[in-house]
Amino acid sequence: MAAVCIGFLWNGVNLVATVLHQLRTGGRHTAGLIISCISVSNMLLELSTAGIVAAVWAGMFCLQEVHLLLKAMLFFWFISSYMSFWSIAWLSVFYCVKVVSASSPLIKMLKKNISSIIDLALVLTVGISALILTPFFFLTRENPTNVTMGTNKTENATCVILTPSLPAWINSQIYTSVVIGFLCPIPLAIMLTTSLRLVMYLCKHTMSMRKNKTEIQSTDSYLLVCKLTISLVAVYLTTLATIGIFLVARMAKVDMGNSTLELSFSIYCIATAVLLTASNKYLKEKIWALLCSRRAARPGASTQSESTAFY
Repeated sequence: MAAVCIGFLWNGVNLVATVLHQLRTGGRHTAGLIISCISVSNMLLELSTAGIVAAVWAGMFCLQEVHLLLKAMLFFWFISSYMSFWSIAWLSVFYCVKVVSASSPLIKMLKKNISSIIDLALVLTVGISALILTPFFFLTRENPTNVTMGTNKTENATCVILTPSLPAWINSQIYTSVVIGFLCPIPLAIMLTTSLRLVMYLCKHTMSMRKNKTEIQSTDSYLLVCKLTISLVAVYLTTLATIGIFLVARMAKVDMGNSTLELSFSIYCIATAVLLTASNKYLKEKIWALLCSRRAARPGASTQSESTAFY
């Protein structure tokens, strides 16, 4: 529970600081919008994960009918996962297009309009995610729950937990493939492609600088962006691996405990929040001021809030 609180609060601070900064600068920055989406998604993810774990302990999965509250928690758990993962993917695309240079007219046009494209992509991601997950509100149970009572009257009643089923008008195999595909392989492919392209460009750029014995101030910014995207992908992969191990253990009837899943997502939310804070000068100053209970001193009123030039 402590990890849930830390993740929720850290993402909340990131969200508030980012929104306040955008209001003060009087503009809408795409990187700030993505950070806000990640923060909101992580906060919902923390709450919904804790809610699902609490529902298991409360026996809501043992009810003969799928409770509306349980349907809502599953819906928000998946949609917050979608938005968090896809926001990281769009952040990787945004930085890749901004940093990587190309002579192609198409790439130049894409670079010029990348902010509008990413903004639209975020809106479409929310809409598509909600559309895909709408069937969650039609979950049913094919068979009634088998309830068994202990021989001793003082023992608590136990039940067989059955997985909620989709209605008959939905092909469960196709639907499951769509849900999993939108959750993992597609955003992962985008993250890996853009991150590798960014690394390749940075290596080529650095070698060219050394060859020509020139110094470019933007190199540090490029390196910071590269570290951020790679670190976020690494956190995403680690979380997927943990979930995979948890599911395999469940299929093998090895009980790892529901708290394992809760801790895994809490670590994911904390790690992404820390990485976003560490890569953003403005957020670092606000977090430092909050931890030290004093206002961070900022010389001047520059609108450049980030170590990178893309905020």
